[in-house]
Amino acid sequence: MDRQLFDRIDEAGTPVDLRRLHAAAVRTITDPRMLSTFHDRLFCRVVALAEKALERDGWGPAPARYCWLELGSGARREQMISTDQDNALVYDSPEGAEHAVEGYFAEMARRVVGGLDDAGYPLCRGYVMAVNPRWRGTPEQWARRIQGYLDYPDWSNVRLLLIAADQRPACGDAGLGHRVRKGVVSALRDARYALWSAADHGWRVGRAALTALGRLRTGAEERQGMVDIKTGLYAPLVGSVRLWALRAGIEEPGTRERIEVLEKSGLWSAEEARAAAEALRICLALRWKRHRDCLLADRPPDDWVDPAELPRDMVDQLFRALSATRALQKRTYQYFQHLYRRG
Repeated sequence: MDRQLFDRIDEAGTPVDLRRLHAAAVRTITDPRMLSTFHDRLFCRVVALAEKALERDGWGPAPARYCWLELGSGARREQMISTDQDNALVYDSPEGAEHAVEGYFAEMARRVVGGLDDAGYPLCRGYVMAVNPRWRGTPEQWARRIQGYLDYPDWSNVRLLLIAADQRPACGDAGLGHRVRKGVVSALRDARYALWSAADHGWRVGRAALTALGRLRTGAEERQGMVDIKTGLYAPLVGSVRLWALRAGIEEPGTRERIEVLEKSGLWSAEEARAAAEALRICLALRWKRHRDCLLADRPPDDWVDPAELPRDMVDQLFRALSATRALQKRTYQYFQHLYRRG
């Protein structure tokens, strides 16, 4: 059944056709990695349809090489059943044709983002999409933008840098995408204040949902007793691993792959890497289960898990993952605080 869905993507003539395939995929695909591959293929079909429509409407073929980038969980291949858009665009701009090239790719961005919305991927509430000029441009524009954020690294700019660090070429000229990602990682590697600021923010504001006494930090009112495993486990875990990877100059955006390289490089011990990898496995499994349970109950997927409704072994796993993540966050904060003070 999965293979049939994949084959039908390339036959779809409109984003509405793709929306039906998307709705079927989230109910039938049971492997998270397979679902991520499905998302990629559907994304590229929307881009292909937009390019054909542009040519049909008189814009002509693409005037330069380009690459669409997946950001966030899509870049890390950690998407869940419910996912919104996080994307960016990089393109060449031949000398003397800058205005026409920008006009074309601004229109392409508008059509692709609209097409993805029609296909079942809601617009990003944070406006992290290529329709936002901040998230599209030539490699040179990307480099100036990144340097501008580094020149004034308050939290809002550091946040943008962290978003830009998790990117993966989705379709088009992958070389352009790799060039931008290499530039971002290279710029951040020695940006000690920005890295410390991110570690400090995570420790103060985005801490794992477990107290120093080993008690769960749960929601309020109707969420009392429940844990948001996206903000209370996944985000602090992924964010901590990202900072170590950036410091090491690791360009790979996937959390699992970053952990492996950190161990091989000697920055992390085998024990530290195993603990982080296991926390990630547990977190993704719990998020996947929660999303599927919501879907089967005809409720919008969310990340609120009630430990009282989990089997005993899953509760134990949740506490292990939270404990490992809290320890990693503390170690990350201490390391980058020391790194910054050392100058």
